Amino acid sequence: MEKIKLVVYNEYALGYIMPEEPNKVCTLVERVTLGAPWRIMPEPYFIGPKDTVRLASRKDFDMLRLSFEGYDDPEVYEYDPSL
Repeated sequence: MEKIKLVVYNEYALGYIMPEEPNKVCTLVERVTLGAPWRIMPEPYFIGPKDTVRLASRKDFDMLRLSFEGYDDPEVYEYDPSL
């Protein structure tokens, strides 16, 4: 079973990538103050050639003020285990 990837998109959005849609980042939280475009409703980001995507860590969840509780399941989610 492939895991859901928890990722940071362009250093301003925290989201996840489903295994069946590897080019789409579904948004959990984003910060306009970090460079995210202002949007009325959170929509998925489609990964383009100029975008950066990396695995998220607990520190990213803390920085973007989202609880990591519930995502700390390495059998379901892939994330950066470093603190």
